[in-house]
Amino acid sequence: MRAFLAVPADPAWAEAGRTLVEKLRASSPRASWTKPESWHLTLRFLGEISDADAASFAHALEERRVGAVPAAEVRIAGPVAFPSRGRPRVLGIGLSTPASLESLWRAGGEAARRIGLPPEHRSFHPHLTLARVRDPWPRSAIDVFWAEVEGWSLPAWRFSSCALFSSRLDPAGAVHTPVRTWELTAAGQEVGA
Repeated sequence: MRAFLAVPADPAWAEAGRTLVEKLRASSPRASWTKPESWHLTLRFLGEISDADAASFAHALEERRVGAVPAAEVRIAGPVAFPSRGRPRVLGIGLSTPASLESLWRAGGEAARRIGLPPEHRSFHPHLTLARVRDPWPRSAIDVFWAEVEGWSLPAWRFSSCALFSSRLDPAGAVHTPVRTWELTAAGQEVGA
């Protein structure tokens, strides 16, 4: 299966973002826009893995006590484009990095190494992908995207779980299905050793 570890979108946040993205999409050049119902915050992309590796990955996360990580929230931190230099291929929203999110990212990296995947050598930059640009946008369109997103006011994205997703590519867009979900500890709740 093609798999990744992620924090699912907060439904209230996704609903608030849907209208803003539709307005931006209508005024932007051609791109492949992500669907709000599939929005997520990727912690670790795993690529094509076997069912056995998926089970080992899940077991490694449980050993890391991922469920003991406290629930938290992220806030938007402005627009992002990847790569940061040259022609952007991915446009999105940067997100804050609370300690809980950093803990989940580290646990995902350690679990990925347990199933033989190489470590990621780049730092963690949480973001939500809004669009994938196949045909280059003119600089003016990127500037409009940047200005629009900088003006957005969205509620906090509350997260209380993370999930191992399988991803199936479909002509209408990627379909993400949770394979295993871990509920996080309620903020302020003590977890026994």
